[in-house]
Amino acid sequence: MRCHLAAVVAMLIVGLGGCAVGPDYEAPAFEQGDSWQSESAVNTSATPVDAAGWWGQFNDPVLTELIEKSALNNRDLAVALANVERARGLRREAGAGYLPSIDAGGSATRSRYSRQTGFGANTGTRNTFTGSLDASWELDLFGRTRRSVEAAEAQIGASEAAHQGVMLSVAAEIAASYFELRGLQEQLEMNRRDIDLLKEVEAVAGAQAELGVTSGLDLARAQGERGNMAAKAPNLEAQVMARIYRISVLTGETPEFYEEKLKLSQPLPVALDRVPVGLRSQILKRRPDVRQAERELAAATAAIGIARADLFPDFSLTGAIGSSARLFSDLFMPGTLTSSLGAALGWPLFAGGAITARIDVAEADAKAALARYEQSVLLALEDAESALMAYAREWQTLKLLQAAERSHLQAFEIAQLRYEAGEEGFMTMLDAERMLITTRNDIVSSEMRILTGLTQLYKALGGGWQLVEPVNGEPQQDGAMSQQGADE
Repeated sequence: MRCHLAAVVAMLIVGLGGCAVGPDYEAPAFEQGDSWQSESAVNTSATPVDAAGWWGQFNDPVLTELIEKSALNNRDLAVALANVERARGLRREAGAGYLPSIDAGGSATRSRYSRQTGFGANTGTRNTFTGSLDASWELDLFGRTRRSVEAAEAQIGASEAAHQGVMLSVAAEIAASYFELRGLQEQLEMNRRDIDLLKEVEAVAGAQAELGVTSGLDLARAQGERGNMAAKAPNLEAQVMARIYRISVLTGETPEFYEEKLKLSQPLPVALDRVPVGLRSQILKRRPDVRQAERELAAATAAIGIARADLFPDFSLTGAIGSSARLFSDLFMPGTLTSSLGAALGWPLFAGGAITARIDVAEADAKAALARYEQSVLLALEDAESALMAYAREWQTLKLLQAAERSHLQAFEIAQLRYEAGEEGFMTMLDAERMLITTRNDIVSSEMRILTGLTQLYKALGGGWQLVEPVNGEPQQDGAMSQQGADE
């Protein structure tokens, strides 16, 4: 009988072992093309690199230290990493369904029976000792366990992509805050230089007033202008400290942790005016949020199979071996052994529509996951195109401002000479000076926007890119593209 049962089970496993109800997952195709909209601003001269090292091109040891420390201490990253570990634990739990479960049990009982109502052996005091091993194995004939494992593995991929997305976001935020910090510090230095320049203008106005060439009005205007410039410093200093606090917290430290180190002013890093970017189609593989959405779609698809498996019967094998004795020393002696072997079949023939409702829910979840994936692709393309365009146009703005600075400097020098010679009024010189100061501040702001825009571009692309080593002075074409914002 046991051999017959084993044969039947073997036939079922061979016949149905590879069966798994529900749709088999295939990654959706999304046609988006390889060309960027800013076609004139790109060329094929780049190759993808590790997304974790794009900040290395700035050759700034402090920035590198901050980002590397954040990878170890940032609390948001710790949460994301814990989610990865949780997903891996759920995968192990799902895989346990492939194996039988074995439970051990035992008991010891001392019973005292009535001498009046008992008879035979059931009088006086009696000891009973038992021990057993119980095993059960649910055969995965319709793929419930297989689909559960598929869903768990997809969730691991989704959590890993989410972790990478947090890493990219933290690195980008640190870099952007760092560039803003250095730009604000440069504006503070420029503010001091502008105050010195206004002092020179004030001295000229004072000298002219002493000579009687002009009235004291010019001197008062010069002093007021210097006061206005000095009033900007406290706000700039507050913004500097806010960036330091933000950076410190992003690295997992208290807000004041990096105050001493970062208060030392350093110039803004130099950004590339030819930033290599990849083909548009490669963004789907590099963007963590797109990969996360795709893995969540795979998990939702597997959940349909899990729900549909409830329509089919559950088949399980059970077995037990044990011993029952009146003396503890007799446990598991040949005469006290017990055993059992059985099979169980369960089939929910009627559940009031609950099973089909769960299938409908799973299918609706999969449709929503598909829509989220498609939306993540569209948003990724939008982010990249917008960041690419903004970076290119900001380089144009910077070059125009640099040309304007040269003109304003020349105009100020001429106006100052003519004022000293009595050929121009004070307001002409003061207006020329204002235009020069404003343009210089606009240049620093533009440089900050270029660097923060470059950070956003790398984030939008899902990481960094590097140029292929040139051969004979010409870059190798590697199926990728390079931004040429400065050449527009």
